[in-house]
Amino acid sequence: ALGKIKEGDIVLDLGSGAGFDAFLAAKRVGESGSVIGVDMTEEMLAKARNNALQYGYKNVEFRQGDIEDLPIDDSSIDVIISNCVINLAPDKDKVFAEAYRVLKPGGR
Repeated sequence: ALGKIKEGDIVLDLGSGAGFDAFLAAKRVGESGSVIGVDMTEEMLAKARNNALQYGYKNVEFRQGDIEDLPIDDSSIDVIISNCVINLAPDKDKVFAEAYRVLKPGGR
């Protein structure tokens, strides 16, 4: 999935944890793009935010939320990534409906 990320994209990382995949995406989108990580646990968000500060990522932000009810505007995301999280969601149909809601037309 990271191979399809282009410079300038807005990327959403579902279940971002400590932010490692978000940081890989941030390198690909460059200064003209951004990455939003969503995680449900405050502990992981704190780690991700600390990692972003420590490693100087300015184009990444982390939001607390549930992947079944994303804190993301409609049609605002170019690419969604997720690493071993969707399978843990109790309502996968809701997760995919939310992904569809937040993706821009032609998003991936």
